[in-house]
Amino acid sequence: MILPPRLKGSLMVLAASVCWSIAGLVVRHVEAQGLPVVFARSAFMALGVGIYLAIVHRERLPGVFKAAGLAGVLSGALLGASFVMFILSVTYMPVANAYVLMCGSPLVSALLARWWLKEELSWPVIAAILAGISGIGLMFADGMGEMSLLGTLFGLGVAVAFGANVVVLRRKRSADMVTAAFLGGLFSALATLPFAEIETILPGDLPWLALLGFVQLGAGLILFVRGTRYLPSAEASLLTLGEAILAPVWVWLFFSETPSLYTVAGGLIVLGAVAFQTVVTSR
Repeated sequence: MILPPRLKGSLMVLAASVCWSIAGLVVRHVEAQGLPVVFARSAFMALGVGIYLAIVHRERLPGVFKAAGLAGVLSGALLGASFVMFILSVTYMPVANAYVLMCGSPLVSALLARWWLKEELSWPVIAAILAGISGIGLMFADGMGEMSLLGTLFGLGVAVAFGANVVVLRRKRSADMVTAAFLGGLFSALATLPFAEIETILPGDLPWLALLGFVQLGAGLILFVRGTRYLPSAEASLLTLGEAILAPVWVWLFFSETPSLYTVAGGLIVLGAVAFQTVVTSR
């Protein structure tokens, strides 16, 4: 069965969101915290994506990196920066605050794509983005705490970096930009290595960190990069909000943590926004 390109892209990005959503579930099994986790996850991700690229492209691999060019390096740098800024953001303020700020990335993607790529930005898509961001805000309303200037800047930095990266991926969609995911993991690992207290990583942490690197981040990014080939930037970013819906569901299923009324209501709003955008744009 051959799927329409737009539907194929939507399914890939939604599958990426499923991968990303297991982070909270897996991290609970890891004793190490902060930068050691960022380093190990990034290193495993770079290894996994590197193996994937080597299998897919074989002797053509150097040419694939060359074809990605500076756009691949820029995309990798944006990804690496977003990984590090996320940890810094949640270091300086509650996770709920950081997550709400980071979910502004669809709006960043939409505006940048309209300005740089001249992609059409319809009112239904804008409405879906704003509704999705509002839903995220409601989901984390009961977990919000005092805002921090540094935490806010880092959280906004993640939204800008991830949103801009989506536009870069779209701009260079003729090349295999999975190379950028490899570079993002490599850059992030190298940037955190001098500050990561690697000795705090216990042997029992390694399987879980490998799962984070290979599946949660690596497979998720491969699917996301592939999916952005078929979708406008704003739509691709909006579909990633599915991660926010699934994350509390996994915790509820595996740890019996009942989500709050805010979480359920906000999740329904996000789900409605994603469904609305998918139906409208598939016509």
